[in-house]
Amino acid sequence: MNKHNLKLPVFPLPVFILPGGITRLRVFEPRYLTLVKVASKEHGFLIILTNNDAEPVQSKWGSWVEIINFDKGEDGVLEIDVKCRALVKIKSINIDNDKLQYANALEIEHWSQKPVANAADELSESLQHVYENNALLYDLYTEKPFQNTSWVIARWIELLPISLSDKIKFFRQHNFEDVKNIVQSIITKHQK
Repeated sequence: MNKHNLKLPVFPLPVFILPGGITRLRVFEPRYLTLVKVASKEHGFLIILTNNDAEPVQSKWGSWVEIINFDKGEDGVLEIDVKCRALVKIKSINIDNDKLQYANALEIEHWSQKPVANAADELSESLQHVYENNALLYDLYTEKPFQNTSWVIARWIELLPISLSDKIKFFRQHNFEDVKNIVQSIITKHQK
């Protein structure tokens, strides 16, 4: 993979998303409406994890996302669907006059971007069941490669009801088999 040096606007959110993941965001704060305008004309934006108090959980990496859909919610608030292109290492962050942050970042490789085929895997089947029973989640993804185990593991990590600090451990873990075994144990424990 060619690594890209990037300058991206930053949206601090309590959202954990890995490459290939899609999520819907509601945007109403003026500086983040500006971010959406900039991101739609440029190369997307960067989601940096925060806890619920908007304090950064970490600032060494982020999820580089592109906007794939715009809509308005029933209450008139802008809703955007974003898809994670890659993870990035953050070199520095600057703030402009509108208090919008920009990160200088470098694209990095991650296990979630390497396809691993295993169509009969029970994690794939259970994730497919989750998607089929959640209309919003099902509709967000036009492609659902349930036969790609790395895609399945990444989606499970995004969905699991565990803390952001625990999810960060999955980002740092570079051994796919170890990550798969951990996710498998969590899913098995919850199914009992």
